[in-house]
Amino acid sequence: MRSFWYSVIRSIFNVITYIWLGMKVFGRENIPNKGAFIVASNHASYFDPPLLGTAMNNRLIHFMAKEELFRNPLMGWFLRYVHTFPVRRGRLDRKAIAEAMKTLRDGHVLGIYPEGTTQNNGRLGKFHEGMAAIALKAGVPVLPAAIANSGRLPKKSGPVSVSFGKLIMPDGNASDKEDIAALTEKVRNEVARLLYEHGGMAR
Repeated sequence: MRSFWYSVIRSIFNVITYIWLGMKVFGRENIPNKGAFIVASNHASYFDPPLLGTAMNNRLIHFMAKEELFRNPLMGWFLRYVHTFPVRRGRLDRKAIAEAMKTLRDGHVLGIYPEGTTQNNGRLGKFHEGMAAIALKAGVPVLPAAIANSGRLPKKSGPVSVSFGKLIMPDGNASDKEDIAALTEKVRNEVARLLYEHGGMAR
């Protein structure tokens, strides 16, 4: 029954993203068909999770989301139903990290917005280093993704698109701050490049 209703929800999102918004997807060939990885994307709107989720096609994303979204009982139930789990911002959340590691050990896709919150000023914000630390600790690659022109949705301000770059393999040690910083910067640079390329951010 769960899979049935999830399919219904996904079908609704497909109609919203592809038909109503006219979303285009670039670089889909870079998405692995199997195996664990982290998809790291910019974040400008609450529309971003369904945009990114439908763009991934056959891979289900297990998102990390700020715990404030779970305080509403109905919203919290829905988020958990679509495989989203809470994370406390501004502190070390060991429970969320454990859930993220389990997601990856089980071979699933972990979705993280490294900016930590929505950035609706048209610029790419600073990336927090938790994404890189998890990738290094789990030994899984990072798939950079860029969502263009979602900041003003439902009012469109340009062509809405999701683009995926090539996988970035983690190199280094999860306990080395320089390795974490280097991976963080590498992923951010690729997300920025994708945004520039597809009109989501001015140079």
